[in-house]
Amino acid sequence: MSDDATKIRSVKWWWISAIVVFIVGMTLALIGVQRDQELIADLVRTPTGCVSTVDISATGRYYVYVETKGTINEIGPCNNDARNFEFDMPPEVTVTLTDAGGDVVELRPDDSVEYDVPDFVGESVATLVIAEPGTFTLVMQSPQADAVVALGRNASMMDGALLVSGASLVLIALALLILAIITTRSSRRARQRVIANTRPEVYVVYESRDMWAPPRPEDRAGRS
Repeated sequence: MSDDATKIRSVKWWWISAIVVFIVGMTLALIGVQRDQELIADLVRTPTGCVSTVDISATGRYYVYVETKGTINEIGPCNNDARNFEFDMPPEVTVTLTDAGGDVVELRPDDSVEYDVPDFVGESVATLVIAEPGTFTLVMQSPQADAVVALGRNASMMDGALLVSGASLVLIALALLILAIITTRSSRRARQRVIANTRPEVYVVYESRDMWAPPRPEDRAGRS
């Protein structure tokens, strides 16, 4: 098989690979976005003046977020109505977290994590490490009466494994698409060469015939 014929056959695999990788990448990205949005929606929220009891079942790093947009449900006397809230700037807050034994959990200032989804917008103000699962008490105070803080894992959508993997595959798919376009153009030229090489050739053979011949001896003899 010639090199030109090989190019013609291989170009379709570039397109197939690019499309498959793009579909897989977009699927992973969409699943990652959905999971991140669910994680943000499930953060434990506490409004101003409330004392929340938080059950933490896994060790690791957690964050305290101040939200500038969101919704909080009815959680008792300190917030007896579900309500929406929104601020132009993050309100100032004071947060205290204690464990079941009454010991204060160390909170370190941290503003490295942000999230912005249609229903919630927030940024971290503190981080903490839970060494042992258990029940914790969170108290939040703020001069802003409608302020709300949230407690939970890293909610940055850019840190989600599925989202990052999906975005990476989409970038790879775009690179494959570029290669597919280049290969397609090269294949068109190769196809034209293949057609030219396989085109039937017509040969014309010219046969020269001389109808004159010298007289034979017997012919001459008959004339005497």
